[in-house]
Amino acid sequence: MNLLLWPLLVLSVLGNAIASFTPADTAVHLAFGTVTALTATVLAVRRLRTGP
Repeated sequence: MNLLLWPLLVLSVLGNAIASFTPADTAVHLAFGTVTALTATVLAVRRLRTGP
């Protein structure tokens, strides 16, 4: 699962950064931000549940 979440997190962060430098619509920022928040939350919860 982590093999899918990490690349998705990186792509969503990069997508949001690129959208910031282009005249992108607000919906694009919201979509990338939502994906970033969800993937970061899932990764954090998985890490907390499994321990160090």
